[in-house]
Amino acid sequence: MKAKRSVYALAFALPFLAACSGAGSDDDVLTTLRGDSTVRVSSSQRIEVDLRPAEPIKLGKNSVIVRFPANTDAEVATVSALMPAHGHGAPAPTIEREDDGGYVVRDLVLYMSGRWELRLGLRVDERPDEVLVAVDVP
Repeated sequence: MKAKRSVYALAFALPFLAACSGAGSDDDVLTTLRGDSTVRVSSSQRIEVDLRPAEPIKLGKNSVIVRFPANTDAEVATVSALMPAHGHGAPAPTIEREDDGGYVVRDLVLYMSGRWELRLGLRVDERPDEVLVAVDVP
């Protein structure tokens, strides 16, 4: 009888422990780029980077707008997309510098629905840096 109570107590405690630890939520780890709203993330060197899809994220070709704070000597050097659940990536997109100092990542081909990780390789004050965000493709 005592063993049965322990099993019931454990069954009720596990969901509570999982909720307290944050287990099970990818959003706790990565900032997620959704819809057509802007997200702000910190790079490895603590530079804030604003990312916004040019249009809502969709299956196929996408474009992402990248902005840095004023008076920041930063550039987008590389962009890669990986679908970690399947272990495959996407072709390298085109990176274009805008007249206002921002960047547009064009032809980002997300060819499968699900979660992708978008990694931006940056150069900040001549040092390598990076930003990693999740992208959910409907």
